[in-house]
Amino acid sequence: MEIFTILKRNSVMFMFKKGSKVFYPYHGIGKIDDVFTREFGGKKEKYYSINFVDENLKMMVPVDKADDLGLRKFLTEEEVEALLEVLKKRASEPREKDVDRSYFLHMIGSLDIFDVAKGVCELLCKRETTGLKRDEDELLKRGIDILNGLIVCSKKVKPAEARKMIIDYWKKGLNKKKKS
Repeated sequence: MEIFTILKRNSVMFMFKKGSKVFYPYHGIGKIDDVFTREFGGKKEKYYSINFVDENLKMMVPVDKADDLGLRKFLTEEEVEALLEVLKKRASEPREKDVDRSYFLHMIGSLDIFDVAKGVCELLCKRETTGLKRDEDELLKRGIDILNGLIVCSKKVKPAEARKMIIDYWKKGLNKKKKS
């Protein structure tokens, strides 16, 4: 299966059930405690009640906005490997010339994890060559945190190990580029 297809499938609207474990980009791993309907201003809307144990936080997320907000299911082994291959492949490709902050904002803020991986790769390469501005460094940290969280959830590894995987695959791509 194509890498792009595998990764795209993860960002398609998905209905979670009570008890599902989820990943939310800004809060990490959560568990759906309940799916319920609430009425506001005469309009009924379904919500997820999510408990983020590590942050001692409970949150309500509208079901129809969950995809837009980046609520994601865990990745399969195949999807994690495809994500890591994207980092390696992208690092071996020629760099985008003269990209601005809006490009990186778009890539790191994307709901498509393939785009997030590409944005992380571009920022890592830029950091190595010309250095990053402060806002670009923050975007890189956010992008790595997103990828890291997905890998931690899916592979059940420690955050440091997931971060090492991200950097190692990226470096493999750089080494491949240098050899060619």
